Amino acid sequence: MKATDTVSAFIAHLNAMRLDDAWSLLAPDIVYHDVPSIPVVGREAVVKRVMKLGMEAIDSIVHQMAEHDGTVLTERTDRFLLKDGRWVELRVMGSFEVVDGQITAWRDYFDLGQWARALAPGG
Repeated sequence: MKATDTVSAFIAHLNAMRLDDAWSLLAPDIVYHDVPSIPVVGREAVVKRVMKLGMEAIDSIVHQMAEHDGTVLTERTDRFLLKDGRWVELRVMGSFEVVDGQITAWRDYFDLGQWARALAPGG
């Protein structure tokens, strides 16, 4: 399986809210870094960080994807349906390192100000 297949499956699972299937593609010792914030290490820590958003649905639209030596770069628009019924979206550049079909590192680069504005009431 190519690294892009793993990342594509991960994103598809998230979009379908098949979260257990998505989390199963993360290595137990994964390093996850939303670059404006502090990285977390370990599958459980990643799940906790992602679920902290309180999303009801995810719609991650991949605009571009490229792979080189097990690293996959994605240019995406990530959309999240929040518990208050609002959809918020964010343009993201992501980097995924894949080893033996598991994501060992995941970094997302985005504009923190845009994200804060989107999450603000009335945003």
